[in-house]
Amino acid sequence: MAGIPEPYLPVAIMTGIGVAVVFIAVALSRFITPSRPSREKLTAYECGEEPVGSGRGPVDIQFYLYVLVFLILDLEAVFLIPFVVDFANLGTKAIVTMAVFVFLLLDGWIYAIQKGALEWQGS
Repeated sequence: MAGIPEPYLPVAIMTGIGVAVVFIAVALSRFITPSRPSREKLTAYECGEEPVGSGRGPVDIQFYLYVLVFLILDLEAVFLIPFVVDFANLGTKAIVTMAVFVFLLLDGWIYAIQKGALEWQGS
C-alpha cells in the first residue's frame, strides 16, 4: 500500500476488515432470510392502532431549541476532551483561547435561560 504511511497501515487494514464484515453480514442476511411480503406485513405498525392522517404536521419550535442546546453541549465536549487530554503540554495561549471559548458558550447558555428558551411551552 504505497499511499498509506507505515504507522497507519494496521488502522487501514482493520478499517477494511470492518467494512468487509459489515457488507458480508448485510449480504448474507439479504440472501438467507425468507421474504414473504403480505398486505399486513407492509403496513406501518402503530401499536395495534390503525394509522390516522399522514403523520406530517407542524413541529413545535421548542424541539429545535433543545436540539441546538444539545449540539452546543456536543460541540463543547468535542473541543474540551482533546484540550484536557493534552493540557500539560499546552501553553498559555491555548488555555486563554479555551477559556474564551467556554465563556462564549456559557454566555449563550445564560442568555437562553434568561429568555426562557428552555422552558417548555405546553400546547
